[in-house]
Amino acid sequence: MRELKTVAPPAAGGVPPPAVLPAFGRKRYNGYVVAIMLVAAAFVLRFWLYGGLNNRLPFAFFLPAAMIAAWYGGLGPGMLAAGAGLLLGDYFFLPPHQSLVPLGEAERTSISIYAVTSTLTVFLIGNLQNRVRNLECELAKRAAAPPSSSDSNRDAAQ
Repeated sequence: MRELKTVAPPAAGGVPPPAVLPAFGRKRYNGYVVAIMLVAAAFVLRFWLYGGLNNRLPFAFFLPAAMIAAWYGGLGPGMLAAGAGLLLGDYFFLPPHQSLVPLGEAERTSISIYAVTSTLTVFLIGNLQNRVRNLECELAKRAAAPPSSSDSNRDAAQ
């Protein structure tokens, strides 16, 4: 497990920045638990609404689950949700049901579109989270650093 790093507290009178934790301060496994819960909820909702209808929106409910999991927990939980959604959608909602026989052209196309869309979405959300986290660290470092002489000259001029 990786170590959590904290930024050194600023000079006298300043407020120390919070510790920099993965996934915005949440424990790492929380994202995976949320991902599993979201995929389970998507499966139940899809099955309840459409039952076993052949090839009707097999992955539509799993994409939002992957997106929310990636937003909440980052890249790993998002990819877990996307993969679990792919497996559940293929096994239960694509014909022939509950079998792993070779698929037809329509089923392969459906799986491919879902796989590309969910992977791209999860990677983009994960990248966005990393950028936000890096900006937060940079702001914390700037707040912790003593003001430079150019900043004090600018303040005096105003």
